[in-house]
Amino acid sequence: MTLRSTIFDRCTTGGHAGLSALIGLRCYPDRLPENVTFPAVVYHLISADNSGYRTQDGATTREVSRIQFDCYAETGDGASALGDQVRAAWDGYSDDCTVGYAWQANRIMTREDGLNAWRAIVDIMIEHSV
Repeated sequence: MTLRSTIFDRCTTGGHAGLSALIGLRCYPDRLPENVTFPAVVYHLISADNSGYRTQDGATTREVSRIQFDCYAETGDGASALGDQVRAAWDGYSDDCTVGYAWQANRIMTREDGLNAWRAIVDIMIEHSV
């Protein structure tokens, strides 16, 4: 399973009930679709570091990726609640296969006037297989 498919599954039907109850299948890679219904989540790969995960022959086995989750809702409270669910979905999560562990690294709130929405930005660090 790829990291992208793991993220989609964890955020929607195959993962965290509290988050999937809010967004259903509205979890998108890289950009928010036009005319999307809120609440919705967009995720981006910000960085990946595999320097600590090398075998003796130099092969990469695992890495830590920083994933930014943009949590959009019509109200600030809605975006904040969605951010809470993203954190709950990932904080301490492990699937004993792809993801070893995950944790929240950062969180901010902003108003998106062009979308007439609020956005909670939640950065999650995910240690995973490559």
